[in-house]
Amino acid sequence: MSNLVELAAEERAVSGKRQLRELRESGNIPATMYGPGHPSVTLQVKGMAFQKLLGHGGKTVMLTLKVGTQPPVQALIKQVQHNPRRGSITHVDFYRLTATEKLKTPVLFHFINEPAVDNMSDMMVLRPLNEVMVECLPADLPSSIQVDLSRLTEVGAVIRVGDLTVDPGVTILTDHSEMVAGLHQRAVEKVEEPEVKAEAVVAAPAPAATE
Repeated sequence: MSNLVELAAEERAVSGKRQLRELRESGNIPATMYGPGHPSVTLQVKGMAFQKLLGHGGKTVMLTLKVGTQPPVQALIKQVQHNPRRGSITHVDFYRLTATEKLKTPVLFHFINEPAVDNMSDMMVLRPLNEVMVECLPADLPSSIQVDLSRLTEVGAVIRVGDLTVDPGVTILTDHSEMVAGLHQRAVEKVEEPEVKAEAVVAAPAPAATE
């Protein structure tokens, strides 16, 4: 089960472009919360608190959203919008969870036990995936999925999605044949020496003898 992180929020009345800009400049982020059986609610959250939340576990964190004096609700971060030039967060969508409704969401990997290879300069660990899509009830949502890299004992060894272990209540939806990690020989570029063509050396004629 995910570790529940609490995030405070306030209901938001402003919606105009200028008002939203002033809201962001004050250190807040406009947000919206929606979910089955509940009306959409416009919110605002503290920018620093939300950034800290993202650092805790990214978008797959299941959180307790406390809106003013209302009873806390469980939610997921559904979408985070950024300013394309500055990279700052401009808006957040929260998805309100229902205990009996299964959800589909990505879950990040937690890689452990980097393989100890005698000559790592000739080998490399490839990690083409960093998350998988899962389906489960909110109470069963893992905060991450552990990937044990000690299984990579020789060149060519791979760990696929189908090799991952999750709790019984969790179903991995990502193609089970997808590679999660693999140990490969590092490509070595051969530098070809330029071909040197031998050229015949013609001796200059000896100068004519003078009398």
